[in-house]
This record gives sequence, C-alpha cells and structure tokens, in this order.
Amino acid sequence: MDAFSDKEYTYWWGPIPAMWTWQEERIRRRFADPSTQQFKVVDDADGKIVAWAKWDPPSQMVGLREGFTVYDEPVNAGTGNKNAKETRKGDGEIEAHTLGPPEGSNAALFKTFFDGVAGAEKKFQANEKLVLTHLCTRHNYHGRGIGSALLRSVLDLADKEGLWAYLEATRLAVPAYERLGYKIVDKLEFDRTEAGFDTPSVLHVMLREPQALKR
Repeated sequence: MDAFSDKEYTYWWGPIPAMWTWQEERIRRRFADPSTQQFKVVDDADGKIVAWAKWDPPSQMVGLREGFTVYDEPVNAGTGNKNAKETRKGDGEIEAHTLGPPEGSNAALFKTFFDGVAGAEKKFQANEKLVLTHLCTRHNYHGRGIGSALLRSVLDLADKEGLWAYLEATRLAVPAYERLGYKIVDKLEFDRTEAGFDTPSVLHVMLREPQALKR
C-alpha cells in the first residue's frame, strides 16, 4: 500500500483510509486465486517485504504453472479456482466492481476508472498476453533496481515462449518499464475535477513484444 500512496493513480476517487482497506481486501482475494502468479523480495535484515509483483499469465503460458503458493488459506491447485476465468485480466476488473466503491468514494469516478482500464484491456487483447497488474516497491527501497530484477525473470520466460506482455503504468513508472522493453501504445486520461484536482489522472498503456534472449 505504501508503494501506491501517490494520488495520481489510486486514491483520487475516495478517502485514503477507506481505499487502503478496500485495496487490502482486493489483494487478499487475488492471493486466493490460483490463476495468478505472485512474487516478492524480502529484506533479509528484518524479514520485511520490500517489493511485490502480481502477474496474470495467459492460459497458454507454460513456465509459470509450477511453484505457486497461496499464503492466506489452503487451495487445491490441482482443481484450480472454478471462478478463475471470471477474475482474470480483461475482465473489466470484476473484483473491483464486486467489492464496490470504498466507503465515502465518488461511485461515478470509481466506475469510470475501472471501466476505462477494462476497455484498454479488451482493446489490446490482454487476455492473450502476460499481464503485470501490480508492481509495488517500498519508497525507501526505490532506485536499487529491485523492481526490475523482480520482473526480469518472468519476462525472460515470456520471451522464451514468444509471448507479448501488457501493463498500465503511471507517469513516474514509464521509464523503468521502457528499460525492460515495454513501449507506450495508448493513454488513459481521467478527469478529476469532481474530486478536487486540477490535473487529470493518466495511465499509460504499454506493450512488450517477445525479445531474443541474450546468450
């Protein structure tokens, strides 16, 4: 949650405390979904998680099928989640709509945001691509290359399997993703005047084509 404290992206349609509670529940639901893949970096000095990434891999991706761990409660990975197809990328952010807006939020702005994200995912066929939905790094660990290191191994698998990758990035994150081979292909711009902001909230839609692996 510390990684997304910037109102440019997450907290402009509702009160921050309510949004934190809402996001925590949303993330916990994702942890219980075996169709997602999640990775973390831990500081050995104190055991604190300093970076975390969540991917929604396409059904044809082979490399990420093993080794997934559910942290909150036991899940039979062999049978999978019967609702997996309903909760993955390109779904119009079904979880967000299921949870509804955080208490005290502007429901119209909330809906506009997630409908916009869903529209971009449908336009660029995100369901056929490796989708990065979250990359979180604690602020005091920025600038060390931790986030990039967390992503490279998964992107290497995508390259090996010839898969495209997709994400939506905030303005500040774009340069880091560009260094990993992503390119801006579209932009989502949200009017925030109703929320009391003079500037729009902008997400950059980025694609990464499979790259030749360095030998």
